[in-house]
Amino acid sequence: MKKQVLLGMSAFLMISMSSCSNDDTLDPPAPETENPIQPETNREFGTYNALGYGYDVTGEYANANYAGSKVINIDKFKTENSSRLLDETVGSYENIEEYGADAAAYSKVLSGKVNTGYEFPLYGKTISNPFKGSLAANTNAFDSQYIYGSYNTIIKQKRYRVNATSELLANYLTPEFIKDIETRSPQQIVENYGTHVAKDIYIGAKIDVVFQAKTTNNDRQLAARVGVITAVNTLSSQVSSEEDLKEAAKNYDKKLFYRTIGGDKSKGFAQIINLENTSPKANIGAWQSTVTKDNSVLVDFGPNGLMLIYDLVNDPAKKAELKAYVDQYINTHKVVLASN
Repeated sequence: MKKQVLLGMSAFLMISMSSCSNDDTLDPPAPETENPIQPETNREFGTYNALGYGYDVTGEYANANYAGSKVINIDKFKTENSSRLLDETVGSYENIEEYGADAAAYSKVLSGKVNTGYEFPLYGKTISNPFKGSLAANTNAFDSQYIYGSYNTIIKQKRYRVNATSELLANYLTPEFIKDIETRSPQQIVENYGTHVAKDIYIGAKIDVVFQAKTTNNDRQLAARVGVITAVNTLSSQVSSEEDLKEAAKNYDKKLFYRTIGGDKSKGFAQIINLENTSPKANIGAWQSTVTKDNSVLVDFGPNGLMLIYDLVNDPAKKAELKAYVDQYINTHKVVLASN
């Protein structure tokens, strides 16, 4: 498993922009052999976007679709602790490639991006949402035959974070959350709010490219890396090295999911394709040029950007009940491989 971060203007963006047209639109839905593409949420958050909102780490990584209801009253917190709410302009581009020999290895890389308080591989829906065959038949366990890789181009506009302990933040809970802690079950709390609360987030836009395949390569990590890199090169009309192409030829049953998040949705795209039958192309310049602070969305967390939701509960009995359920919930939904 590995993660590589390349800073600066993305080659993916630059080459795609050179051949872009102004009629880029949302691509067709996924073929029937794959899951329907989950649409990007139209939900509106607060002044500081998803900061202070709940988040479910068993969903996808840094995707607003998995943000829960508001837990912390950020506006009140800012009024009384202005120096502890940091509003930073970032204005950066990052290319991040991540890959793993199987679903668990890949998810472990994703889970290492932000401290959740758990050592389990999480964010399983990052791969089970687009790829129908990722789960073994009639189970919630992942098929160990598949390798995974991803290539993400992230445009970061702003960073919002709170510099505060859970003890301080517990004084700024929303009335709804306080009432729900008193009247609702732990299961209902997690369903409505999630497992964690966002306290350090980046907003902007991004392109997610996720690769899935089987392979005859004994070095499955290498197979995943060259698989996603050669697929991205094809997507952006770049030429892969002969060595990478030789290694990538050992992969089969190859699929690629790619989508834009943030920016003007009418210029975005989302598609799942079978690489055995199709050579993908994507012109993203028209979409990329629309990205502003106003249409920015959650794209990443700071390394300590999530806090456990139960750490904000002062009542010892309620806190213990919620912790027990969150522990059970995360253990049940962690990424595991099916037994052969």
